[in-house]
Amino acid sequence: MSLPHAPSRARLTLPLALCAALGATLGAPVAALAAGEILLVPNSGTDKIWAISPVDGSIISQQFIPNTEGLLLQPIQAIPSGTGTILVTDETRKSVYEYGANGAYIRTLASPKQGVLGAYSLCVRDGFVYFTSGFGAGDGNGAIYKVSLAGGPVTVFSSWTGGNPRGIHPFGKGFLVGDSVDDNLEIVDASGVVAPIPFHDSDGALSIDFPQQIKKLEPGQFIGSSWLVTGFSDPAGIYLFTDTGLSNGYYSPATSPRGCHPLPNGDILFTGGTQIRKIDIVSGNSVILFNGNSAHSFRFIDLYAPPAPCAADVNGSGTVDASDLAALLAAWGTSNATADINGSGSVDASDLAIVLAGWGPC
Repeated sequence: MSLPHAPSRARLTLPLALCAALGATLGAPVAALAAGEILLVPNSGTDKIWAISPVDGSIISQQFIPNTEGLLLQPIQAIPSGTGTILVTDETRKSVYEYGANGAYIRTLASPKQGVLGAYSLCVRDGFVYFTSGFGAGDGNGAIYKVSLAGGPVTVFSSWTGGNPRGIHPFGKGFLVGDSVDDNLEIVDASGVVAPIPFHDSDGALSIDFPQQIKKLEPGQFIGSSWLVTGFSDPAGIYLFTDTGLSNGYYSPATSPRGCHPLPNGDILFTGGTQIRKIDIVSGNSVILFNGNSAHSFRFIDLYAPPAPCAADVNGSGTVDASDLAALLAAWGTSNATADINGSGSVDASDLAIVLAGWGPC
C-alpha cells in the first residue's frame, strides 16, 4: 500500500560541508553494543521482520519474525516491549501484535475488534503501548491509541482533527510526533493534548516533509543535535534537530527514507523503499547495503536485545507458563522443532517434563 504524501517539490540538497557548518558534526561514538543486539526492520513487501547488524547494517536474517501465522500484511515498526518480547504494528491489519524472542506469535494487543482504526508507529512508556493512527476512519482525522502491556481495553489517548500522526517517540513527560499533513514535529503532553506551538514548525518545502521515524540521539553523538528524523517526501532526507527543535543539519540520500538508525562509527543507517542504505558521514555519500526488487519495502529500524535463551519458553515470551504448555500440547507427537525442547525428534513426555520443571520467569 502506498502512503499518501504531499505533492513533490523541488529537492533541496545541502552539501556535507554545509551540514557540518550547521552543526551536524560527528561527536562522541555510540555507546558500546550489548552482546547479541540486533536491529529489527519490518519488510512490508514480504511481510516479515528482518534482523540486521547494528554494527555495519549487514543482513543477519530475512525472517527473524517469519510470520508463520500469516498475521502480518504491512508491518511498519517492530520494537522491544521492555519485557523481552517484540511489539509490531501493521498498517493494513490496523493491529499491534506481540511476538516472542524466537519470532513466535504470542498475542494481539490491539485490533479493529477493539475499535482501532489504524496502527503505524509505536513506543512503550510506563507499562503502556502508544501507537499512532492516520486517516484510518476516512474522515481526515488521526489519533494516538493507548493500551496496557498487561492487556485490556484500547483507548484513544489523543484525537487529531485534521492531523495525520506518523512517527512517535517519548519526549519529556509526553511524546514527540510527526504530522504528515502540516509536516510539523508536534509535542503531545502526558494527557494527550497537542501543544499549540510545535517542536519544529516545518514549511514542507525547504524543511522536513512527511516526517517518518523519529530517533533520539545519545548526548554528543552529533554535536549540537538531539534528534534524528526521516522525511519521506521532497525535500526527502535525514534531518537533525537540536533539543529545542531547531534544524541542525540535513543529508540528502538517493532514495526517500523511512527508517533511520546511527551506527557506532557515526554513519547513519536508513531504509528507503526496496533498499537498505547508509550515509557515510565522512564523504556524505549514500551507500547501498541491500538492493532488493519490487517485492521488498523496508520500514522503521529499531534496536533489540534478545533475552538469554530459555529452553522451556516455547513461545519466547520470557516466562514459562500456560501458553507454553498449550503450544507444547498442540504439537504433541509431532517433530515441531520449537516444541521439541530436547531435540529428540518428537514432542513427548520428556519435553513436557522440561516445561513443568522450568515453570515461571526465565
